[in-house]
Amino acid sequence: MIRLVLAFAFRGTNHLFIEEIAADRVRDWDWHAVYEGVLPWTYTPLFLGWLSGASWLSDATGLSFHGLAKLGPTLADVGLAVAVYTYLGWRGADGRLRLGGAALVMLGPSFFAISGYHGQIDSVAILPAVIGLMVWERSASPNRALWAGVLIGVGGAVKIVPLLVALPLLALSRSWRDAAQLVGGAVAVLVLTVGPLWISDIDLTNVVAYTGIPGWGGISLVIDPALGWHWLTVRGQPPASTHSALSQTVQDNSRWITAAALAAYAGFVFRYRPAAIDAVALLWLVVYAFSPDFFLNYLVWGLPFFIMAGFLAEVAFLQALLIVPMVGYYIALWPAKSTATGLLYVPPMIALWAFWVLATLAVVRRVIKRRDVTDAGIQSPLVNLA
Repeated sequence: MIRLVLAFAFRGTNHLFIEEIAADRVRDWDWHAVYEGVLPWTYTPLFLGWLSGASWLSDATGLSFHGLAKLGPTLADVGLAVAVYTYLGWRGADGRLRLGGAALVMLGPSFFAISGYHGQIDSVAILPAVIGLMVWERSASPNRALWAGVLIGVGGAVKIVPLLVALPLLALSRSWRDAAQLVGGAVAVLVLTVGPLWISDIDLTNVVAYTGIPGWGGISLVIDPALGWHWLTVRGQPPASTHSALSQTVQDNSRWITAAALAAYAGFVFRYRPAAIDAVALLWLVVYAFSPDFFLNYLVWGLPFFIMAGFLAEVAFLQALLIVPMVGYYIALWPAKSTATGLLYVPPMIALWAFWVLATLAVVRRVIKRRDVTDAGIQSPLVNLA
């Protein structure tokens, strides 16, 4: 109900405007305009089917497009809650703990604000990857790696980022066959969804070249708080003079910085072989700590896995603290801006980056210590939920 009220009562952010434009272009079958026109779609194409259906239903019923479009992320949140509840039960958690995990999704401000108000599609993209991890861990099928790869590929066909979940599973593969099936399943889905666009000579540069916007969070905000302050307190794009030389250098090399962090992460997982759920949770901590740019909707990538790893209290604490910068962020997207929005957003987001760094180091330390006292092979999960 929280999400439905937010979905239909508020248009949300400018992202919904881009979704509506993309939906209209899809209904006109003008795929070049979808990806090459003014305000292009910057994600892989799978969710465009939902958006075009929402556009048609809006015309047929008079219901708002933004409300219907946001039903997709809302339903994905329900799927995430069910997945979390089920997975915690597999790990031996009692009923109260399982309900607590599901409640952190359904009643978590970070989730319902992003799905119900913002309208971003991150929950839609990450849900198949969550299920893919569950298949990887629990399926008895000899082709479990293939199906896990297919599911991760489905997430990647909505938005590229969930493909990263394949990285820790690849490092933990039991055989070359598992690794090949995992990668092959993900690639096959991408070929089926993106291949027709590529064959049609549609320019997908906006999909693969996007690296984020500096100053909203992450390293870019830490090294140049003035840039973040401008976003939150002044209307319009920051002038070039707002960027410090260091922040511009970091942004120009953001792809390589993230790649280096992920390479180091993959080597760590291959060497110490943590449990799959801990490896995926650590993946998102590394991404949050070492990627130069960060938006609050990126939280949806990692929070379900943190809950599944057993860090329920930490997720509850984090979501409570992030209410303040989230309020500042959404107010700043309205026409009125003030110093108050900067105060609500910039200091807490710098503290959030420090939290990611400390959490990354803490998990790394625990994994190393666990390796020292366990036999060779994949470790058991760090948190015992039984």
